Amino acid sequence: MLASAVRSTARSAARRVAFTAPKTTSIRCMSSINITEGENVIVPLVTDSLEWTLSSPPPLHQFEEPPLIVEVDHLDLKPGAEVEDILEAQGEAITDIVGKEAWVDNDSAAYEGLIPQNQEWTEFVDEKTGEWVYLDELGNRVEKSVSE
Repeated sequence: MLASAVRSTARSAARRVAFTAPKTTSIRCMSSINITEGENVIVPLVTDSLEWTLSSPPPLHQFEEPPLIVEVDHLDLKPGAEVEDILEAQGEAITDIVGKEAWVDNDSAAYEGLIPQNQEWTEFVDEKTGEWVYLDELGNRVEKSVSE
């Protein structure tokens, strides 16, 4: 009996304090990083793969020029066949592919352990020795001439 009287008095006193106390809002920063104006904020995203983090198709403003879309469905039909041959057999109009004649399928083993240093992929640094290595367009090692 005494306990219920104390409880009821405590409840009414708590309500009175809650309604009459000044309202304050507390803000708690979830990060302990001190970020100043203009700095980047790192937001960790946890996903299983990039498939769920990238929109499809990706927004064009993220590219200097629209990305090249490569059709690979022909690989399931006839492995090793050229895309143009398969599409032509299906009655598709084939346009000229710029630069196809200059394409060389180099052996990837020639580039193993080399860090490219130019856009043409002819100058490299060997990651183990730190020495400069020069390759021609076919992936063969060559000596760089002194005049260059």
